[in-house]
Amino acid sequence: MLRRTLATLGALVLAGALALAAWPQLLGLQRGPVAALVVSFRGAEGLVALIAAVVLTLVDFVLHRLRRGIGVVALLLVAFAVAEGGVLVVRGIGAPDVPTAQQDDLTVLSWNTLGDSVSAQEIARVAAENRATVVALPETTADRARQVAGLLAGQGLRYTVFTVSQQAGIPARSTSVLVGAALGRYRRVASLGDTAGVPSVVLDPAGGQNAPRIVAVHTTAPYEPDPVHWRADLAWAAARCSGRNVLVAGDFNATLDHLDGLGTGGGQLRTCRDGALATRNAGVGTWPTSLPALVGTPIDHVLATPNWRFTGFRVLADEDSSGSDHRPVLARLRPAR
Repeated sequence: MLRRTLATLGALVLAGALALAAWPQLLGLQRGPVAALVVSFRGAEGLVALIAAVVLTLVDFVLHRLRRGIGVVALLLVAFAVAEGGVLVVRGIGAPDVPTAQQDDLTVLSWNTLGDSVSAQEIARVAAENRATVVALPETTADRARQVAGLLAGQGLRYTVFTVSQQAGIPARSTSVLVGAALGRYRRVASLGDTAGVPSVVLDPAGGQNAPRIVAVHTTAPYEPDPVHWRADLAWAAARCSGRNVLVAGDFNATLDHLDGLGTGGGQLRTCRDGALATRNAGVGTWPTSLPALVGTPIDHVLATPNWRFTGFRVLADEDSSGSDHRPVLARLRPAR
């Protein structure tokens, strides 16, 4: 009797733990210690749980005395794997077609280059091939960004370069942005503060033109036992989405789960909507490139206020050998009518 009671309690505890791992938002834990990391890799966790369930089922044929307990654990793991896979499918595991840009469209390329590990030639090639209007480059130094702009200028594509660096000599502590000439003149806004451990950039139109505010985001990763600085960075990014005409792009070190609760619903950061979710690509991982895209974590985003409509989004998995541990993401936006 005692053994059965303990087994039942153990099964209930495991079921509760797996439920929270699959949806920590149930208790508002998505940005809390441990849970923030656990919910980051839905694809990998679902795959591991499924493999574990298969192994336990095979063991079940050998250890007959434990058959009931093993069977319950295996069923719970299968349910967890199905839940994780279901979330990814609902968010989208690939609708990568990006339509040809029309006259008023904007194309945003965001790429964490791992501290200048990606060559200027490679960045310029991807930007030129996709006719990027805005190129957000976390972990890219001013020198590398100017090299990219120079290469693009040689192809007749003009960009203004902005860079913020928090510590000289450490490329990872820089963030650069290239703004296409079609958007007009821009100026950096320093009065709105910055993210804590790695820099972000806020740019406003300087000539009175009806162009969007551009925010290139790079947040601290949630590796601390209690990631307070990461949460503060996400709150800072959310505050930037308080205007009527805003584009936000970069490495958030956060999935849609982590952003939940910072806006009015999943996939929103205050008034900004996530481009990957809008186009059914939000389950495709952008980090690390050493893992398949559906096993990695989607932490690189392009978001925009409702005056923009996402017509396409793509995780550029064909750039995995470029030198960065992040995949670039490409979004095409059209003014909402």
